[in-house]
This record gives sequence, C-alpha cells and structure tokens, in this order.
Amino acid sequence: MRRGRLKGALGSHDRPASALGFRMVLAVFGAVVLLGGTIAALLWTSETWLVVLLAVGFVAACANVFWVSRRLRYEHPRP
Repeated sequence: MRRGRLKGALGSHDRPASALGFRMVLAVFGAVVLLGGTIAALLWTSETWLVVLLAVGFVAACANVFWVSRRLRYEHPRP
C-alpha cells in the first residue's frame, strides 16, 4: 500500500470509496431502535433485566455511533 495522500477520484483504484457513510446510517438506526425498545420495555413490562439489557445495548450503540463519526472525521478531514 502506498504512503501519503491518495490521489484520484473517489471510487477509483487510487482512492476507493468508503462504506463509513452507510455504516453511520446503520449505527444511528440501531441506536434509535434500541432506545425505542428500552422505552417500550420500561413502560410495558415489569422485567427489569430486559430494560437493563436494552439500555446496555443502547449505550453500546451510542459508542458505535461515536466511533464511526470519529472514523469519518479522520477519513474526511474538514479544513
């Protein structure tokens, strides 16, 4: 692999397209779904373990959103 900045159009052989944008969409969608599940479990069930499990999943999904956003900033720095 070459060192330094890659030249060429995005999606070309010199500069392949990244899937991080789509990964960000999936990460945000997963966080929203887990938040909705946590709220629904909190309101409609008395199962504490389910609420805790979904809340931990939501926190992990938020960490994933943060990680993907950092990768996007690293890959596409703003001047």
